[in-house]
Amino acid sequence: MKRRNFITTLGIGTLAAGTLPLAASISSDPEELKQKKRSQGSEKEPLTETYSATDRVRSGMALGGIGAGSIELRKDGRFYNWTIFNNQPLSIGSPFQLLTAPRDSWEDSLLFFIVRYQEEGKDVKLKLLQISNSLGEAGMESIDYYYPWLSAVQNIEYKARFPFVNMKFTDPEMPFEVELEAFSPFIPHDIKNSALPAVYFNFNIKSTGTKPVNVMLLATQRNLVGYDVFEKYFTDEILENAAYKGYSQSVGGMDESAMSFGQMGMISLSPDSTYHVGWEHKHPYYEKLLVQNKLENVEVTEGRNKTDKKTGKKIANSGYRNKDQRMFSSLAVTRDLAPGKSFGHSFAMAWNFPNNFGSHNAESNKPVTGNYDLDQKTTKMQGHYYSNYFAGFKDIADYITIEKTNLTKLSRKFLNDFYTSDVDLFVLDQINSQLNTFITSSTLTKAGTLGIREGLTPDKSWGPNSTTDVAMYGSVPILCLFPELQKGTIKAHARMQTEKGEVAHGLGNDLDFTQQGTWGVYDRIDLPGQFVIMALRDFFWTNDLDYLKSIWGNVKRAIDYVLVHRDKDKDLMPEMEGIMCSYDNFPMYGLSSYIQSQWLTAMRSAAEAARVLGDTETEQKCTDIFSKGSALMDEHLWNGKYYRLYNDHHGEKGIDEGCLTDQIIGQWAAHLTGLGYLFKEEHVKSSLKSILAMSYNKGFGLRNCSWKPYPEMFPIESSDLWVDQANTCWTGVELAFASFLIYEGFYQEGLNVVKTVDDRYRKAGLYWDHQEFGGHYFRPMSAWAIVNALLGLSINQQAYSFAPKIPKTDFTMFFAFSQGTAHFIRKGNTVEIKVLSGKLVCKKISVSGINIPPNAKIKLAGGVLEANINNEGSTYIAMFPKAMSAEEGESIVISL
Repeated sequence: MKRRNFITTLGIGTLAAGTLPLAASISSDPEELKQKKRSQGSEKEPLTETYSATDRVRSGMALGGIGAGSIELRKDGRFYNWTIFNNQPLSIGSPFQLLTAPRDSWEDSLLFFIVRYQEEGKDVKLKLLQISNSLGEAGMESIDYYYPWLSAVQNIEYKARFPFVNMKFTDPEMPFEVELEAFSPFIPHDIKNSALPAVYFNFNIKSTGTKPVNVMLLATQRNLVGYDVFEKYFTDEILENAAYKGYSQSVGGMDESAMSFGQMGMISLSPDSTYHVGWEHKHPYYEKLLVQNKLENVEVTEGRNKTDKKTGKKIANSGYRNKDQRMFSSLAVTRDLAPGKSFGHSFAMAWNFPNNFGSHNAESNKPVTGNYDLDQKTTKMQGHYYSNYFAGFKDIADYITIEKTNLTKLSRKFLNDFYTSDVDLFVLDQINSQLNTFITSSTLTKAGTLGIREGLTPDKSWGPNSTTDVAMYGSVPILCLFPELQKGTIKAHARMQTEKGEVAHGLGNDLDFTQQGTWGVYDRIDLPGQFVIMALRDFFWTNDLDYLKSIWGNVKRAIDYVLVHRDKDKDLMPEMEGIMCSYDNFPMYGLSSYIQSQWLTAMRSAAEAARVLGDTETEQKCTDIFSKGSALMDEHLWNGKYYRLYNDHHGEKGIDEGCLTDQIIGQWAAHLTGLGYLFKEEHVKSSLKSILAMSYNKGFGLRNCSWKPYPEMFPIESSDLWVDQANTCWTGVELAFASFLIYEGFYQEGLNVVKTVDDRYRKAGLYWDHQEFGGHYFRPMSAWAIVNALLGLSINQQAYSFAPKIPKTDFTMFFAFSQGTAHFIRKGNTVEIKVLSGKLVCKKISVSGINIPPNAKIKLAGGVLEANINNEGSTYIAMFPKAMSAEEGESIVISL
């Protein structure tokens, strides 16, 4: 039996990487097999084979643009979870499936690469660059039986760091190795180029033999336009110019307003590329491929369609096989490879499916099927952001060809800048892995409104878009890397707010529709405070006064809604009355630490924003509420070690001493914007220590909640709770809590929590698919807060505060801000802020925890900046008379 082995490594290019070798399960060495038989006592006993958990192929990195749909490349070389067609689970179109073949069969043959080679003096062979579990490979069935010249490679090495996947394909029969770099552009603060519906496939083939070999590299894609429509016929367009050859695939005879209508195709970035467009069967395509080292530049799509013999016109119901119409198209390059030499070549895949409809009826999570019910009473064309720039496939193909070098450079620069950070590799990998959700779970409308699905599985969506409670955590990287998108999401939530101030749990499938209470969940009491926190946090980070003015009325309505409708005992605090927050499985009553801490952050934020706007009435009201609420928090919820789960001090439910991991999540949110301590600092630190002591298990994770009488786990078997939220670990909460620990100076403790999460997902084979309510869950994007926490970074209206927690005298750390990215570099008592992209505009810079001499100067481009310098304890503060700016490539330096 041949051995097929996966080796997973972490890293990309020349970056330092950790390695996770996966056990080889089957050996093809005859002597080794004999030894195994002898060790079993008899040559007649069966061979023992071992299958390791790490052999599972359960997740991979997504390729595609923000809101453009994606395909998922896993370590077996196969492409999974296609969402480029406006289909479920990401959009509302029909679920993507080919009804006449099992899923595990047809997924092997949607997009694949083959190398045809002939070594001097030997027969031709073909190797499929993937390892399949089914009999369906390369558009055929049972190739190992009736087409022995074609077989899958035996070994794949897989590396992934978002947005790049690197794979190496080797086989004992191949006198060369094949390397693939696949990626879609991802460039912070560049929405257009990060939302492209395109993927690059960059190959390098290196000789390992001693004889010349003729190599033909082929890329094949199946035409999947109108995958859910039988009444259609296939069409194509051949594209040729001085830079590439390629094809665009589509269909005719179907409703062109249907969600699955559009174009998809590939280009080969060399003018001497060859093509065979429109084949369906191994005969004659594979027979010719076996004897010819170049494709014939033929277009045979008409052969996939039926025509009326009398009129000669194509018949829409014309699939070669009923309901399984098949049309493949291939591109290739051919090279002679000398011993010790290599050659590189690139393909690119792109798509254009413009008919992205959003539903805003009461059943908006149900897919649109059958006759595409596009009644404007229930659905609305929201389109794709990429449609602002491209009218069709050829426009996209031309653009990604011209811009390839620049898009590659900028995407790689972001990745390399990020990894040039002096913190343990697993921390950077864990943060990086969560950016994958930007691609798997995003919708970005033509108008520029972003939604992130709360959760996804291959067959359905779990929850609406950008759910408020989950976005409190998961929106951090959106704000840091694409602040305009984050502000757009908040504006979408503002459009859904009811007249009396209720805030929606999530956005429907139509992100640009003003629903105002007609759809969704509004009764959760955590939502108003979370909306206020995020809306104002986004202003503090961007200093966009026009944005603040646009949502200020919504902020005040959300506050007044709580005071008027959700404060029965009139103590100015929101009251819990059972299960009515993000923790929707165990009840809370009266004053709850989880709700109260967020309410206090909302009040502190609103008071600050009101001061900016000159709204003195609101400023005073929110200041008074904060002062009273902070006192109530200490009086009724502090138990001497931590803030208890709840205290129904005006009701009948008494006190619950549960220790919730999120008990002071509001303080975490306050750290991001420098709002200071909401509670006594010693109480905050004591709470964090108690949470670790009661709920953290290094071998498992950080539980959501613990109770002293149940030190191991809450006895759910004897309760009436139907989902175990208390005993389980929510990854997004764990990663946010890890950043909270780091902000508070518990550096190693924070890293320990991250390591536990990282190990758990590596072990599960789900590194690119974090689970909670469905997969690809939104909340774990909170991992980006770890970046900010490591620098003790807060940003508030162009005031940048740094209090680094990295326990080194010399280090570099990447961070992002509203207009760009930078490195914070410490060398002894000297600090440099080097702008890597965009522009940093600031009015104030403060640095704590570094012994900067009082007479240190602050400089830009070698010149001393005019600033009022103060030292307050260990904090160095520079106030500028007017906002200063540092451009890309410039550095702000604080030194003697």
